[in-house]
Amino acid sequence: MWVMISPMPTKTNRKAMSNKTEISNMAISHLGVGKEIANVETERSEEALACRRFYSIAKDATLGDFNWSFATVNKALNLIETSPSNEWAYSYRYPNDALNVLRIMSGIRNETNNQRIPYKINKGSSGSVILTDQADCWIEYIERIEDETFFTPQFTMALSFRLAYLIAPRLTKGGSQAFKTNLWNAYIIEIKRAEMKSLNEEQRDPEPECEFLRSRS
Repeated sequence: MWVMISPMPTKTNRKAMSNKTEISNMAISHLGVGKEIANVETERSEEALACRRFYSIAKDATLGDFNWSFATVNKALNLIETSPSNEWAYSYRYPNDALNVLRIMSGIRNETNNQRIPYKINKGSSGSVILTDQADCWIEYIERIEDETFFTPQFTMALSFRLAYLIAPRLTKGGSQAFKTNLWNAYIIEIKRAEMKSLNEEQRDPEPECEFLRSRS
């Protein structure tokens, strides 16, 4: 018997779980504001103006606060030069779409501290550069995601609370400090929930034995 298997959703055929206007309306709902936004990109209401001003900042900050699987990328770096200084062997171009560099990939999946590859990020003549002694450098980093169709429900909820925290002073006439603290705490709770979900969705290697214990065995 043949069984029809549906293809995995792609960027072109999956339904967006959220969009910028929906996330903005979630944020103003957290504030108890009754008026919703029809189109955050074009509307001139005070709510839309506030969300439009802070949305990108809130999104990038939320992406940077957790290693979201949908935004984690492995990529080979473009070499700029060898011996860029008397301390480092190579300099590489910092990816334009990177928010946070998580690590230079050593080829060892479960690294000890001594196996992690040192690096430093500096300003170069045409943007940020990554300095390291690693040849043929691959990095793992958090990508700046602009397409809301990639957002998970956990990320969407966290982003809505972070956006609400930023727009609260403008839309609630300053608001109380306790109210803003509650919004921030709600954001932290959503990040913690995302961390727990991430742990449940992967099987990690056993923790590597520390160098001290190995030396005694």
